[in-house]
Amino acid sequence: MKRIGYTHILAALFLILPGQLISQNCGEHHRDGDCRYDIQKDYKIYSQSHSTRISPLDTLELNVVFYGQKDYILSFCTHKKMYPIHFVLIDQQTQQVLYDNEEDRYLESLGLGFDVSKSLIIKVDVMARRSTDEEIEEKIGCLGLLIQYKNYPKKKVNLLL
Repeated sequence: MKRIGYTHILAALFLILPGQLISQNCGEHHRDGDCRYDIQKDYKIYSQSHSTRISPLDTLELNVVFYGQKDYILSFCTHKKMYPIHFVLIDQQTQQVLYDNEEDRYLESLGLGFDVSKSLIIKVDVMARRSTDEEIEEKIGCLGLLIQYKNYPKKKVNLLL
């Protein structure tokens, strides 16, 4: 009886563990991937930074709130065969496109700031230009969005009397 119980446990482990070993954990890719090279010392990492699995056939939409009186740096990173990364910033209220990195040859890092709080939709897709058609259909990789912020510098007021 005990032998059957051990056999079931071993069989379950053999079924569960390979999936865990093969699957890619993308949870911290914005900290562990190439995005880490963009970390600025005088900026803090924003809690809305995000990492996920993506394929060249997917488009990811993120809703992010940017608070006023802060400077932000957005940095995107992925696997080398998944580049370039295409992203568009859209004002959530007006649905107006505020920025499209296609106009800047798909740059991966962008600095921005707002005087007042603003909710944006960030649409992201990977173009996988270095991949073959077969690789595009099979390829799933990690995409990281590292968001850093710092408060606007304090304004100095000079009073002349």
